[in-house]
Amino acid sequence: MKIAYIVDSTADLDSTYENHPDIYRVDLHITYENGDVIIDSKEESKIQEFYNRIKSEKVPPKTSQPTPQSFMDILDDIVEKGYDAVIGISISAKLSGTFQTMKMIMEEYKDKLHVYPINSENTSYTIGNMVEQAMAMNEKNIEIEKIVKHLKWVASETDTYLLLKDLHNLVKGGRLGSTSAALGTLLRIRPIMMFDNEEGVKLYEKVRTDRRVMAKWIELLVEKYERFKGNLEVVVVHGDVEQDALKIVEKFKEKFPELNYHVFYLGTVLGVHGGNGAIGMAFIPNKFEE
Repeated sequence: MKIAYIVDSTADLDSTYENHPDIYRVDLHITYENGDVIIDSKEESKIQEFYNRIKSEKVPPKTSQPTPQSFMDILDDIVEKGYDAVIGISISAKLSGTFQTMKMIMEEYKDKLHVYPINSENTSYTIGNMVEQAMAMNEKNIEIEKIVKHLKWVASETDTYLLLKDLHNLVKGGRLGSTSAALGTLLRIRPIMMFDNEEGVKLYEKVRTDRRVMAKWIELLVEKYERFKGNLEVVVVHGDVEQDALKIVEKFKEKFPELNYHVFYLGTVLGVHGGNGAIGMAFIPNKFEE
């Protein structure tokens, strides 16, 4: 079956897939207080420029989802090119309205394509990895209903964590769950947050030193490795602190050198909420039944 894939601009893709003709991307946008609008970008120079700028911005920029027309333009192109089906995978529906817009527009094309909108419940390389797994399954001629079922399983089983230096942007953007509102206490510690499909982002654990943060990362890695019997990929994203992310990966490799590790910038849209110095981490199961 000829399948097209739609992702949004928060998705990170392995370089092998970055310009794949079957993968289409819709862009989120960022608006600064002075009215400047930029497109969410994966170019390192633009991401670094963004992180430098937000250090001096008194008011955090706002983010906006892709327009309905951007989805329609892509779907028209997909239909014209003769695809049989389209799988759309978006940033968590609790973090953005992108999924609801994508789902609404895709359903308007049900008479022309088999459409499968999927809420990743995550973002970044989780989305990219889901696409990669779907493409691998399709190459093995696994029926699309099984592919979609597997992708929804990956979405629900992937755990994503964030270590933030500053919670203010997350609170102002409305992404922080109500159970994490005790800022007076949190500002004195290193809060590890967790993506949650009910609350968006919630407090996972309070950690007081960098040494304990690393110990917690290792603990989580071991837990996920055992849970999925080593069928796991690990991604570390960072808010312009690449060396910190690489140090974490080196520690992980000491424990499980056989795993696949990926390091990406926390892109501009996600960086609005994570801020400078943020570290994000996702543990993605990658086994599927043939």
